Amino acid sequence: MTPLAWMLLSSGLVAAGVWLACSEDVFGGAWFTHVCSSGLLLVVGLLGLLLAVSTIRTRVRVFPDRLEATVALGRTRTIHPGELARFRASGTGNDVVSAWTARGRPGFQTNRFHRHHDALEDWLDRNGGEPWAEHRAFSEKLTRRTKRKPVADTVSMLVIVAFFVTIIAICPGLFVLVAYDDAHQEQVTCTITAAEAITVSNRSAKGIGSSHPAVGIDSSDCGRLTFSRGIDDENQERTARAYDRAPGPYTFTVGAGSFWLRQHAPWARLGPTVYAISSPR
Repeated sequence: MTPLAWMLLSSGLVAAGVWLACSEDVFGGAWFTHVCSSGLLLVVGLLGLLLAVSTIRTRVRVFPDRLEATVALGRTRTIHPGELARFRASGTGNDVVSAWTARGRPGFQTNRFHRHHDALEDWLDRNGGEPWAEHRAFSEKLTRRTKRKPVADTVSMLVIVAFFVTIIAICPGLFVLVAYDDAHQEQVTCTITAAEAITVSNRSAKGIGSSHPAVGIDSSDCGRLTFSRGIDDENQERTARAYDRAPGPYTFTVGAGSFWLRQHAPWARLGPTVYAISSPR
């Protein structure tokens, strides 16, 4: 189930990357954000697909006189008795068993909890020779899981997927949202109830933060809004007092994307981008 889940998630990323690459109207003139965002989704999605398909293709089939093994995207190899020269246990609980031939080529890779693994071990007991006997003796000394933990494995997978989706939503999601707002500005009417001078902080990807003045606006129908365009230390207090002393409906020029999120996904806690406000009365 895990490879299938990653394949579906990666397919969604590839589809999103293709859609963004073909949707120039989303970004307006922000061509750099357009290229980087769609390219990042395509690269991550294709890598995820590659890993998922590689995992699904990796298998070993047991026949009385041979093994037929496929590792990742390689071709299916036929392994005859006596050809395997090295074995190794890896993974959580040493569940994964890998083998190589005398020439150093991949032989097979499998999991002890896969179906028919007992048949593989029986074949190796008969045909694996001394390398397999040494591996069996050594692996008995390792800490090994004795049974699957489906609940713990599922929870771990969900946590990893949630973290992965969150990272993708933040980068490039936020950059796409900023570009979309800049290219799709709309006017809405919001009723101001109070305004105050505030300081907002930014943090770059390198961890360097900066602060700048802004006006925090409370409205009865649009929630909390932050207006920083054209606000500096000289006009911050004056602008805040002007709107605070004249409450009522005003016309706001906002980014369509972030304002839509404010209306339909308030749990995201992303404030709408405010580009302009009609003059105070």
